[in-house]
Amino acid sequence: MYKRYIPIFALLILAWPGFAARPVVSTAQNTEKVVLITDRSVYISTEQVKFFASISAGKDLSIPVESEILYCEIITPDGNRIAGNKYLISDNSVSGCIDIPENLVSGAYYIRAYTKVMRNNGPESYGYNQVIIINPYRDEVLAKNNKSQGNAAQVVSLRSRSMSDALFVSADKNSYTARENVTVSLSLAPAGDDDENVPLNNVCLSVIPGNYISKPVAVVQTNKKITGKTDYYPETRGLSITGKLTQNPAGVPVIDKKVNLSIIGEGRDFMSVRTDSTGQFHFAMPSYSGTRDLFVCAEKIDSVKVKIWVDNDFCTLPVQLPSPAINLSADDLKNLQDMAQNVQISAHYYTDSAGNKRKPKTEKYPFYGKPTNIIYIEKYIQLPTLEEYFNELPSEVKVRKRKGQPRFDVLGTRGVSLYEPLVMVDYVAVDEPAKVLAASPQNISRIEVVKDDYIKGGQTYGGVISIISKKADFAGIDLPSAGIFINFNFLSENSCKPSGYDNTAGHPDTRNTVLWKPGIKIKNGTTEKYTFTAPDTPGTYTLMLEGINNKGEMVTV
Repeated sequence: MYKRYIPIFALLILAWPGFAARPVVSTAQNTEKVVLITDRSVYISTEQVKFFASISAGKDLSIPVESEILYCEIITPDGNRIAGNKYLISDNSVSGCIDIPENLVSGAYYIRAYTKVMRNNGPESYGYNQVIIINPYRDEVLAKNNKSQGNAAQVVSLRSRSMSDALFVSADKNSYTARENVTVSLSLAPAGDDDENVPLNNVCLSVIPGNYISKPVAVVQTNKKITGKTDYYPETRGLSITGKLTQNPAGVPVIDKKVNLSIIGEGRDFMSVRTDSTGQFHFAMPSYSGTRDLFVCAEKIDSVKVKIWVDNDFCTLPVQLPSPAINLSADDLKNLQDMAQNVQISAHYYTDSAGNKRKPKTEKYPFYGKPTNIIYIEKYIQLPTLEEYFNELPSEVKVRKRKGQPRFDVLGTRGVSLYEPLVMVDYVAVDEPAKVLAASPQNISRIEVVKDDYIKGGQTYGGVISIISKKADFAGIDLPSAGIFINFNFLSENSCKPSGYDNTAGHPDTRNTVLWKPGIKIKNGTTEKYTFTAPDTPGTYTLMLEGINNKGEMVTV
């Protein structure tokens, strides 16, 4: 990992000799690994942790990884998740932000990142970074981990080796006044015959108060046995939801049965898959951002009670990491006081405007497109049952009886289809016609019909019957008992807050991270220049460079 330090006020202009490369420590034979870098290692509650993650499938970083999704979270030393998001991997890397909750107590926490395929080897194979979070409004501190260390994971330092002089950092002046432009130049020497001066592909440049440097760590679990069992597969088509359908209460896998998933509200969608030979199912989710409600249910199976098990999207396996005491010097306390004041002031001047929030999208048609016909209930005289609206009004849908049980038939262009229609109430599939017909017509706004065969997710339906309630309450019907609601987090939006500085007269500069440039690529024999504005808060600041080279090695002083 590259680390270079430059004070901004009383800024020293130096060229650093002799920095060292450190191979990433990993005890698990996983096919993917993550190197995680944060903008600093000390934060105030309600701030954001800015991070950069480099994902690789081996020593050759040019090989694209299979996984498209990275999971990054804040955890306690016991492995309890405090906050977390999902990010789309692009060019084998991710740059993002995680919000620190307001009510978090002060203490040592960890930022960790992993892909789903890495979960097969357990938490010790993930990327970790230790951080200190301070809450100036609470006296409590995070309790130390007093559990037996016999089963605990170990945080180890990454070994290093020497490298030749290669990287030169310089600034245009020795010291700066508030809001004066600062220009920093990064120069990489031409490649040598010894193959030591290799290009730097994933360098992170950060300017921070004091010396709160990032602390990437490697976690080693000495007593865990890797079984080689594959419970998770690479997410090669974006986010996925996986689970299992079992016979309740026996727990026997239910094979080759439909499992339906409905996305409710904005971005409403529907998909259906069949369970495999082990009763498992897999949904490839659309690339939505933010949070949506989902309803997952199984098709009705005569005389069999089934239960749906949905895998947790984040890792829940326990891990025991060191929870060191926080020892702060007088200078540290002064820096933290300034940082806390900046956070408090920023809350008044730099709040997210309404224009920056995600606005609901207006959708002209649902996922099945333009309906063939729409029956608006209020256009007709009130009939006592929903069945009469289908059978008495001219429409493509009729209710028939089969073995004494009602069923829907949709009359398409070629007559009645050989397939059962897709019947939904507020976009949730309901395959029990009796439940649908029990709904009161007074609770229904309209019925949308697609009369011809409809294919969705590899499943073919004999048309679509979509019932829309007036109050989005499923018209008061009982949804399938073998179903569950899930509040699901899709991909994280570009949620990094404004920098806390807009150079507007009268607006204070509240930046605690003065500059953050992740994922810089520096070629041999070239110079990269970056200009930023010196902060309002006086003091000594540190310019930090961290990253890995194209050999997959972390490099440091």
